[in-house]
Amino acid sequence: MRRLRTNTAVIAAAGTLVIGLVASGGATAAQAPAPAPTDEIAAASAFADHSPAVVVGKMTGPKSTSATDTAWRVTGTDLGIMWDNGQGQILTAFGDTFGDWTGPGGGGGDWRSNVLLRSSDADLSDGMTFDSAVEDAPGHAGELIPSLKINGQEITTIPTAGIAVGSRQYLAFMSVRQWGAPGAWDTNYSRIAYSDDNGETWNSTDGPQWTNTPDGQHPFQMVAFERHDGYVYMFGTPNGRFGAAHVARVPETAMLDKSAYSYWNGSTWVLGDDTAAVAFVPPNVAELSVQYSEHTGGWLMTYLDENLDLVLRTSPSPEGPWSDRQRLASFADFPGLYGGYMHPWSEDGELYFSLSQWEPYNTYLLRAEIDENGTVVNPNLIQDPGFERAVDGSMPAPWACTGSCGIDINHTWAHGGTKQGWMRFNAGWIDVHQDVAVEPNTTYTLTGFVVTGGTPAQGALGVRELGAGGATIGETTFDAVGAYTRFAVTFHSGDRTQVQAFVGTHLNGDRWVQFDDLSLVKAEEQLPGLSVFVSSEPAAGTKVVRDDVVTYTVTASTDSATAEGVALAVDLAGLVDDATLDAASLASSIGTPVLDGSTLRWLGDIPAGETLELSFAATVRRDSSRTDSQLVVTTTASGDRAILTSCDGCALTLTAVHYDPRPPRPEFPDKPGKPDKPGKPGKPGKP
Repeated sequence: MRRLRTNTAVIAAAGTLVIGLVASGGATAAQAPAPAPTDEIAAASAFADHSPAVVVGKMTGPKSTSATDTAWRVTGTDLGIMWDNGQGQILTAFGDTFGDWTGPGGGGGDWRSNVLLRSSDADLSDGMTFDSAVEDAPGHAGELIPSLKINGQEITTIPTAGIAVGSRQYLAFMSVRQWGAPGAWDTNYSRIAYSDDNGETWNSTDGPQWTNTPDGQHPFQMVAFERHDGYVYMFGTPNGRFGAAHVARVPETAMLDKSAYSYWNGSTWVLGDDTAAVAFVPPNVAELSVQYSEHTGGWLMTYLDENLDLVLRTSPSPEGPWSDRQRLASFADFPGLYGGYMHPWSEDGELYFSLSQWEPYNTYLLRAEIDENGTVVNPNLIQDPGFERAVDGSMPAPWACTGSCGIDINHTWAHGGTKQGWMRFNAGWIDVHQDVAVEPNTTYTLTGFVVTGGTPAQGALGVRELGAGGATIGETTFDAVGAYTRFAVTFHSGDRTQVQAFVGTHLNGDRWVQFDDLSLVKAEEQLPGLSVFVSSEPAAGTKVVRDDVVTYTVTASTDSATAEGVALAVDLAGLVDDATLDAASLASSIGTPVLDGSTLRWLGDIPAGETLELSFAATVRRDSSRTDSQLVVTTTASGDRAILTSCDGCALTLTAVHYDPRPPRPEFPDKPGKPDKPGKPGKPGKP
């Protein structure tokens, strides 16, 4: 058993993959594996390769949910292998970690081959927070499993899987001899370490070991664990990213006994002979994560495939048959992605997982959704959600801009990856928007990460009707936002089949807004829609004169299958300054309205299938010309559960004219009357 200590390293970069080197003066260089973007890969990552998963939050590094860079000197890291410790916590193991990260990719000082953070966060909808780390000094995450840090012997020790049995924690790791070409590296062996104090100290020398073969093709050099029905299943691949998947199992009480492992040979389990294991998922399979799902009643497997996409397969049993691949996240939307590891507390079809990106060499929490058959459903409807498909600084289609906007290409400014959108100017309104197809009568949630600077002013993230001047359907506002913050708005589509998602801001001096990682998905809870319609007789826009009577009608209905609580507020302040409300005219088809000063309020339940009709009348006063001569009625509405989908006519105005000739009086057809001076007949003897 070994107490933790601090290591430092100097890193040398070679293209997009940092290869272990021996630096001058004996300092050692190392780096975790990463994909290499090439012209061929870029061509294969067509725009059609859309990512269903959405970014929920940043797990590690600067701007992360738990600020791991300042909390534990975890500034640059990768992987994020999660398991339930059986004590109400998720333990998360990371690979090569740097306190003084230099990037791009892994590199820098204060190098540790692996670290461990703990989380008790059960609500992942707003990101994953960490409570503590295994430390070797206050505020410094320590290395769990030592490595020689000598290229060609053992450059690093990288965790690949974790599991708890009882109060003991098990952590599989690979001893990396040297890094090679992109996607290739050589291992000495894989081994299982264990801890009996919740990860504070580890025995990394006495556990079972699977030594690599001379050709580098031993099938259990990188493994994933899952417990089920008294066994721990160990899924494995050779070193690198070009191998196939295999599976072994061991009674959960015998994890440290290598002779107790059985290997699937395609038809049966063979005890003690790892050469019997056959491939059950063909290459390329890299960085496996496997989980038994109560939601599907079967098994889930995620891994990086030959397209450098993170994909999902499903199976009724650990040995297969495994389904075809389904994409979770594409290289086109998340350049340099790797290491997707499922969160053990994913449930009810919500699949949370960590995802690493080579630049900025950190991990993110993503979310996808699967149905009971394991099919990926409810994808992110925003195209190019992180602007990573942009080829230069101009805003890429299908995004569009009103005003001055563009793309920054700089990982220190982006929330995720290397790019994010920006807008900046000093007067008026500016926004970036995208038209999105939606289903009618459906509840959706739009989210995005926003940071602002310059002169404070109100901004908004929301959705609106298509076309110039489209009415806002739903929005959430922001003002001064000093660090990337996740904003969300839930709305109901009503009868629409398209909406326009936008991020925008008013301008009151030099102001800029940056935004990244947007998503639009069906809301977990589908809520009813609330529709409101306001009309008047005479109709809005009509000119009226004193003593005219105007009758108003407000209707409200929901598409709910049950009664829905609704609140209406009709602001009459702009009416009663020019007209007199007839209190006796107040009427309601459901419940009773209440006049509260100059506001008419209605509060109650609208039964399913019924429509509330609220009406009242007002008479134009003779002195209306002494005020603004405008009869203004403004209606607002909200529901206990229902979401307002439309409010047609809710801002309604008529004009009271100072003088308007009346139609000719019957007795004096040739002389129109005036309101106070009716026409007089001509004098006798004169025409």
